[in-house]
Amino acid sequence: MKILYMKKILTAFMLLFLSITFISAQSDARKILDAMTKKINSYSSVSIDFNIVHEDNQNKITDTENGRIVAKGKDFCKFKITMSNSDIYCDGKTKWLYMKDVDEINITSADFDSEEMNDNPVKFFTIDRKDMKYSYKKTFTENQKLLDEIDFYPKDRNAAYSIIRLHIEKNTNHPLRIKYFGKDGNNYTINVDKITPNLTIDDKIFDFDTTTYPNTEIVDLR
Repeated sequence: MKILYMKKILTAFMLLFLSITFISAQSDARKILDAMTKKINSYSSVSIDFNIVHEDNQNKITDTENGRIVAKGKDFCKFKITMSNSDIYCDGKTKWLYMKDVDEINITSADFDSEEMNDNPVKFFTIDRKDMKYSYKKTFTENQKLLDEIDFYPKDRNAAYSIIRLHIEKNTNHPLRIKYFGKDGNNYTINVDKITPNLTIDDKIFDFDTTTYPNTEIVDLR
């Protein structure tokens, strides 16, 4: 369940960085998304601070979690995602998922052909999202920032979500917020607190040394 929950969060989160060539649709939305794509892809590295608000409407529960993603390298193939209950490290070849709450480490080979965002977040900078439709909704002002709102809809009626709503800051072309409306009554809002591009990042931060966790269960799935 923890892995499934994290995949949902990461899927929603990485959609923020839709540096994606979308198929078809409305010209206004396409121009906005293309501008975001170009901006994110111009960075040699990036650090993103964010928070996730989870709303369980069925049980009337709301909780918030903070996180950070750091990525660099060709196609951002090296990345680290840090959250309170779990971390993901990828050095471009191997991926480690450390689930802190159950004290378990899963090791897999980096799979850049996978469509899972926690396997290859970078793929969603370039992939054609043929399974989604999108539409420009409006431009509005919030906290003195001008934002564009774009809604995404699944073509598959059996998809787990009904709408994914993206807000992009017009001045910077950076994604600012995304809201995932789940059909199961669980909604996720990801707010980007800060994007810092072109940092000098030591490759060592993408390596995970399992020997420093001698009492942790290690599941090698390679």
